[in-house]
Amino acid sequence: MEHQLKVEIKQPKSWQRVFEIEVPGDRVRAAIEELFREYGRKASIPGFRPGKVPRSILESRYGQGIEAEAVERLVPESYERALAEHRLMPVNRAVISNLDLTPAKDLKFTATFEVLPPVALARYKGIKAVKRVAPVADADVDREIEYLRNIYAEFAAVDRGAQQTDRLTVDYVPAASSGLPDKFSGRDYVLELGAAQVLPEFNRELQGAKAGDVREITVTYAADYQVKELAGTSVAFAVTVKTVQQKTLPELSDEFARKVSEYPTLQELRDKIRAGMAARAEEEGSEGVRLQVLDALMKENPLELPESLVREELDGMVAEARKRHHYQHRAKDDRDCEQCKAEEPALRQQYQPAAEWKIREELLLSEIVKREQVGVADPELDAAMEEWSRYNRQDPARLREAFAKDPGRRDDFRSRVAIGKARRLLGEWAELTVEAGGAT
Repeated sequence: MEHQLKVEIKQPKSWQRVFEIEVPGDRVRAAIEELFREYGRKASIPGFRPGKVPRSILESRYGQGIEAEAVERLVPESYERALAEHRLMPVNRAVISNLDLTPAKDLKFTATFEVLPPVALARYKGIKAVKRVAPVADADVDREIEYLRNIYAEFAAVDRGAQQTDRLTVDYVPAASSGLPDKFSGRDYVLELGAAQVLPEFNRELQGAKAGDVREITVTYAADYQVKELAGTSVAFAVTVKTVQQKTLPELSDEFARKVSEYPTLQELRDKIRAGMAARAEEEGSEGVRLQVLDALMKENPLELPESLVREELDGMVAEARKRHHYQHRAKDDRDCEQCKAEEPALRQQYQPAAEWKIREELLLSEIVKREQVGVADPELDAAMEEWSRYNRQDPARLREAFAKDPGRRDDFRSRVAIGKARRLLGEWAELTVEAGGAT
């Protein structure tokens, strides 16, 4: 017969629940008896056959441990039962506190956990938004063509002083007086003279340099420069020019179009580029609408967010920021990057609003999925899997295999696709005003 479980529920916040649970003594005593029987069957004690150890011996040897083990079993069992009875779905692991086993063997404890906040959408259709689509000008297409020309540029060594757009290969070493470690040196570093990403001092001082020249270049770093060791300092570098190469751009012709694309003529290539840019501009305009609608929904439907969800999302964003930093600075992990550790509080503060936005967006869209019964048919799911695999440069067969082994992952992926559909529908349901210009 199932025992009576006493549960008192408190709600300190919209996303927090507190169970004060009491397990009656008869259930606790029954659990203890079950354990004594288990120990009696398994215990190996000299002088006694298995299953024939007297109760008094078992109590003297295992009594306290059995009682503690009974509590360890009953706490999660009772907590799960309370969740089921009250139809609550936690989003984090409960914190168990105030554990007390009374002399009468009544077990009392408190379980504090978080749940998703209620979402009461007053409206989500017909929200006003402005759609701005940037027109594609000839100059925009010209820039894309020039980008392709630069990709397919040819370089040849020249015996003269370096000029704008030349490609230089250099070594650079900070002066010994700077006290900077070797990681601030560079070997076979390739730069294009005059490029925006090259330090201004390098662009200026390497003008006219020839292969074999060594130039001392002093670089002054801003006080807020991202690399702490360099911020607010002036560092002299000895820069050795190893090669100077002149860049030659390919001529614009049908031959060029065939070389860089599958299109037989330059005009067809330009037309394709224009169409692609127009499609991107249209999508940017639509995305601007969706963001406006979501922003309006968040203002009309303020949500208190579970701390654990925000923390988890923030952890992921900060981890991605670290990964990007490690890649840019060729650090293997946090042990190679003291700067990451020092800047984590600032990173968490920086990404906090984005983490909260993302969670609010998912909560609102999940509610719309439920209300509109947004489904994802198997063909749609297959298409989404193919798209995800292309984006992440993975074999779709591997993703399907993983989903076959773990249907829960497949269901979660299907839910993500449904949320994406709801997001697109929000834009379609908006009351639009269309203007020329960039996306909001």
